[in-house]
Amino acid sequence: MVKDGRLVGIVTDRDLRMALIRPNLTVGDVMSSSPVTVIEDAPVEEAARIICNRKFNALPVVSKTGELVGIITVTDILDNLINLLGFHEEPLRVEVKISEGVNLYDVIKVLQGNTEKVVSFSLSRERGDTFYFWVIGCDFDKLDRKLQEKKLDVAVNYPEGLTKLAQ
Repeated sequence: MVKDGRLVGIVTDRDLRMALIRPNLTVGDVMSSSPVTVIEDAPVEEAARIICNRKFNALPVVSKTGELVGIITVTDILDNLINLLGFHEEPLRVEVKISEGVNLYDVIKVLQGNTEKVVSFSLSRERGDTFYFWVIGCDFDKLDRKLQEKKLDVAVNYPEGLTKLAQ
């Protein structure tokens, strides 16, 4: 509820569940007064921490003067995270077996130079010479040429059914 531009209360799903047992109530009767809020210029991480710690689904956003300017939801935060991580496109997993004496850093540099983004990588549990890279927008033909040019002795297994340019 907003009064004179200021947030004075909010009705949560918990408030609505409690109201079901008492008929003929108004919004003012069931709302939580003095709701938890976040300032509009706070980092998204702060809103995420509040939502997570308090088990909220949404959080009112207020200006420095206390006026309601919006509501941030769990979905808003997840959308932000997906964009931040570059998961707006599905990453492809590439398996890279690195021969002895080849520097992992050199392989990573070549991968970074031939993809839009290296999202993540990990070492295989079964084989200490094999790494998995999750990439977005990789030109695999160009990657192969660059690995050969740099004389990096690696074996790359690409995802099945891959065309020359995977995006």
